[in-house]
Amino acid sequence: MPKYTITTNDSESVERSEEPLEFPHTKAATDDAQVALGEMAREKLPDGKRADFGVSVEDETGKEVYRADLNFSAKTEDDLDRESEEADADDVVVNLGTGPRD
Repeated sequence: MPKYTITTNDSESVERSEEPLEFPHTKAATDDAQVALGEMAREKLPDGKRADFGVSVEDETGKEVYRADLNFSAKTEDDLDRESEEADADDVVVNLGTGPRD
């Protein structure tokens, strides 16, 4: 049975499987990597407004055969209000620079 090495990255640490893992085929290895990605996100969230996760799979020769990334970004009501105020201020600056309207 083919062997694969899975590496995970949760923005705080990178972990590589100590021994290659056996899977019947590449799709089974990549499916397992996707599950690991979801589990990392579930374990780390909600713990802040940003998080980046990644997983990769290498075959027996060390060739990377799969890579997936998950980037999480959250905004609170205060963040959204601040963004809206900044956008409004930018609109005022742009409109002031255009001169009188016909």
